Amino acid sequence: MTTIYDVAKLAKVSAKTVSRVLNESHLVAETTRQRVLEAIEKLDYHPNVIAASLKRNRSNMIGFVVPYGSDFVFQDPNMMEQLRGTHDYVAAAGFELIVSVPRHKEDALQEALRLTKNRNVDGVILYPSYGVDQIIKEFQAKNLRYVTLGICYDQQKSNFVEVDQTPGSYFATQHLISLGHRCIGLLNKSPSFFMYNRDDLLQGYVSALKQAGIDYVPTLVREGNFTFEDGYEQFMNLYKEHPDLTAVICASDPMTYGLIRAIVDLGLNPDDIQVVSGDNLPLTQKLFPHLSSITNPSYEQGREAGRMIVSIVNEGRGEVPGITLNTEFVARSMPSVVNR
Repeated sequence: MTTIYDVAKLAKVSAKTVSRVLNESHLVAETTRQRVLEAIEKLDYHPNVIAASLKRNRSNMIGFVVPYGSDFVFQDPNMMEQLRGTHDYVAAAGFELIVSVPRHKEDALQEALRLTKNRNVDGVILYPSYGVDQIIKEFQAKNLRYVTLGICYDQQKSNFVEVDQTPGSYFATQHLISLGHRCIGLLNKSPSFFMYNRDDLLQGYVSALKQAGIDYVPTLVREGNFTFEDGYEQFMNLYKEHPDLTAVICASDPMTYGLIRAIVDLGLNPDDIQVVSGDNLPLTQKLFPHLSSITNPSYEQGREAGRMIVSIVNEGRGEVPGITLNTEFVARSMPSVVNR
């Protein structure tokens, strides 16, 4: 098996110089670096990553803990986009991503601690769910590194990447009002889904209604759990109570799919209910290219979380300022004019 000393001999340098090249040190002259890289390629040398990580007291692995159960996680395209964004960044930075999905939310703390115990991972990315504030306190006490995908408690100022849905919701509602809609439903996210919930989607919706002089009707708002099934059921209940409904805004794309299926099953024409999706995911754009949508920066959120945790690990920092990404609204042409 080829060793670092074989590379050093062929390149006519010391083993220490080869090590510096492998660690991308700036202390090596460019001509020397090229000679070492050529020797590495010629000998097909692959450094022992495990041994190197042990020497640095690092695993070069990042944990991603999702406390919602595999049945939900691996069927939710929004979470897949977040995972993809995180993976793309950490992989490019030389880290492996370990995804862990505890069966129950209450197992998230133990799972996060299991991953970080004995330094199996260098840091973890967590979702804001019930009990995650306890995880953060435990991490802070043990000096473990973490980032959360969203704000987890009222006073959290650091180590998070949040998405504010207020702008997207506001402009979506305003757009529907401009088309003549007055009875607009909202399939909102459930307040029990996350531990800390600002209800930003509802805030944007209510603000746009108020600005237009339209009364806010609480029964036009239903709460769902981001699934196809819930989108279907909540819309059925909403339309039963409000048959004069002409438009609906969804908190997520999976709920949008369920809502659209419900519209079809009710025998309504596609133009009868104008729908605004909640994520603007690539799949939604392919299935429903003319659907207006709130743009949820899921990929960017995951990528920013990856960038943040890598920065924390590489720089040995405990805390970094949190980041908030804003949603937008994309209006697409739909042949819908309100006449009823």
